[in-house]
Amino acid sequence: MTKGDFPSPPDQNRAGNKRVLKGVFYGLFVCLVIILSLSLGAAGVAAGYVAALVKDEPVRDKDYFNQKLSGWHQTSYAYFRDKSLIGSVRTLIGDRKLVENDEVSQYLIDALISTEDREFYEHSGIVPRSLLRAVYEELTNQKVVTGGSTITQQLVKRAILENYSKTYDRKAKEILLALRLERMYNKEEILNAYLNSLYFGTGSGGQHMYGVQAAAQGIFGVDVKDLNIPQAAYLAGMIQRPNDYNPFKKEGLERGKKRMEMVLQNMLDNGKITQQQYEEARSFDIKGSLSKKKQNAYSRYPYIMMAVEERAAEALMRADGLDPKELSKKGQYQATLQKYIQKVQQGGYHIYTTIDKKLYDAMNKAAQNSDLYASPITYRTKLGGKWVTLKNATEEVGATLIDVETGALLGFVGGRDFEKEQKNHALNSARQPGSAMKPLLGYGPALDRGVITPGSIIVDEPLQAQGTPGKVYRNSTGQYKGPVTAKTALQWSYNIPAIKVFRAVGLQNGFDYLRKMNFPVHPHDGEASVIGGLTYGFTVERMTAGYAMIANGGSFNEPYMIEKIVDSSGKTVYEHKPDPMQVMSPQAAYMLTDMLKAVVRGGTAQYIGSGFGGYDLAGKTGTTQNEYDLWFVGYTPKVAMGVWVGYDYNHRISNSNRAKIVWRAIFQEVLKEDPNLSPRHLRFKNPGGLPSQQKCFECGRQKEFEKEDKKEEKEKRHQPRPNNPGGNNGGNGQIPIPQPPNDQENDNGNGGGNRGGWGWIPRPRPGDG
Repeated sequence: MTKGDFPSPPDQNRAGNKRVLKGVFYGLFVCLVIILSLSLGAAGVAAGYVAALVKDEPVRDKDYFNQKLSGWHQTSYAYFRDKSLIGSVRTLIGDRKLVENDEVSQYLIDALISTEDREFYEHSGIVPRSLLRAVYEELTNQKVVTGGSTITQQLVKRAILENYSKTYDRKAKEILLALRLERMYNKEEILNAYLNSLYFGTGSGGQHMYGVQAAAQGIFGVDVKDLNIPQAAYLAGMIQRPNDYNPFKKEGLERGKKRMEMVLQNMLDNGKITQQQYEEARSFDIKGSLSKKKQNAYSRYPYIMMAVEERAAEALMRADGLDPKELSKKGQYQATLQKYIQKVQQGGYHIYTTIDKKLYDAMNKAAQNSDLYASPITYRTKLGGKWVTLKNATEEVGATLIDVETGALLGFVGGRDFEKEQKNHALNSARQPGSAMKPLLGYGPALDRGVITPGSIIVDEPLQAQGTPGKVYRNSTGQYKGPVTAKTALQWSYNIPAIKVFRAVGLQNGFDYLRKMNFPVHPHDGEASVIGGLTYGFTVERMTAGYAMIANGGSFNEPYMIEKIVDSSGKTVYEHKPDPMQVMSPQAAYMLTDMLKAVVRGGTAQYIGSGFGGYDLAGKTGTTQNEYDLWFVGYTPKVAMGVWVGYDYNHRISNSNRAKIVWRAIFQEVLKEDPNLSPRHLRFKNPGGLPSQQKCFECGRQKEFEKEDKKEEKEKRHQPRPNNPGGNNGGNGQIPIPQPPNDQENDNGNGGGNRGGWGWIPRPRPGDG
């Protein structure tokens, strides 16, 4: 125990005689506490005084002590899909891993006992002689104070009382509880609790270290069982003043080495080491054996670790019978989540994720290639009602890769640079999806309910908006495609046919399909939602999960990242259990996939299809009003991947192909890293039972357009046909493949020219990129 562990007079400059009187009184106090503690017959005024000091201290049973001596926080750890370590979960308190005595170097145990409590195995919790010696040293103001607290007393102070104040009542409680502790536990149990309770300051990575294992790893980079004599002596010397002896500070290292020599001398005097071992230990290069500064998991994988905290907390909430949705309704979700995040950080859990390290690294390596994006820009925008100038703003990206058969999140891209922007654009940021909503909200439900088949005729024409008199959906070019098949309408992302189909399904019927997949549908979402005009939008993860449902034969799996959580005792406290939901029939999903394959083979995403010859690939583009948000969500029979690109604060993207460029670059790296993830030969399976004939939707209106077509044909018979009928002027023909990365290139597959100026609809772009 260091000088000052016993209470001292508040005024250190008082006259010497007052100091003597104070010391004498304290010596008598200690004796009385000892007498009271050991003798049931102690009485009188002095005993009454001591009893008054501990009157508020209840009689503690063994259950209380068990909780105090085993309920410490412990460091939690996160793991990749292959069970390799991602790293430790951060905690403001610090790292701790509990160990048993036989896992600790005997040198360290010998060093601690030789320095802190040589009579540990003989006393009953206190050593009266040592207490009185400490009083004398305090009284005479000795430069070197040997201390009077036993290891048992120190454990009580650290773990039971958690009180370091220099007061008489604290010291009285410490002595009483030390005696009680010795009657309830054997020496090995007390020693084990002590070893795990010690605090050693901050380690090489700046983390706080609790327990001898955390100290050995944090200071010397070795397990505590592998400490040599000088390392053990250094750690034993730190425990009374860990910050002063911190070896990662120059002054701390010099002080610590002197303290180490004192501990070595104690070990020699106590017969724990030989003279030769003493001399060798004194000359050991402690500085050279210090652990090098390490990157922690939050510097290597910040997006993963932040997601682990939140997703693991939610998993533990469910394991405890709490429903996040119900908590949200009651306004209790955030407070409960923070409580469980703290539990994750300090509970000593082992958290196993679905994240594939190789795929995650490949995705992020590709996504961080600056050549895929425009150069940083400066622009003005309105934030919080005020115009502000944003300097060096960069295009951001969010991407998720999901196993379509299980819903497991295999990898994601949270952003381009966590140091600049901590927002997770893949998992936590909701954005308007544009025309990427059409398959999920319009065509999919319509196919499932028998409203249409892929060959059904739908008329592209001006359309009166429901519930808004005088508002009409129009194409900005003033041109319309007339009768087109549902497959063609989706292939080129025509907006008006999508709205007609959505109306025929019924808005709430369509939204029910989203609700089955836990899409957060807002009460104000209306018919413009089918072309991306939502109140808030959805995350990349949620959109990708929706497309994974299509790939999985209409069966939806909630996307998940936490596979299993094991507590510090090895008990599994949470394990993911599949709970698939059949959202649409396998036949509807197969027909929708066939329509979306046309999108990448020769529609708005032909650029994607040109990069993956031989793969059975389907998907859909999405672009919001003013090209603020660009999307592509694609899938194979095995995996689905969604990509969003945009600025954090709305600004037009300079190249309307950007999401397709980034998606192609990421997916190529993914397949290069793991070709077996989605083998080239795999094909979507036909479930059978497909409709034998096309469903009539607006087929009866074809004749009126046929007459008009004949009239126009006569007028244009001698005029050359446009070379790009699928471009900005509309048409269903083939389009030139966009060649990135040319920021000046137009996206020719932008919905056949459906770029109406519908400012009254919440942020849809009335045509698709």
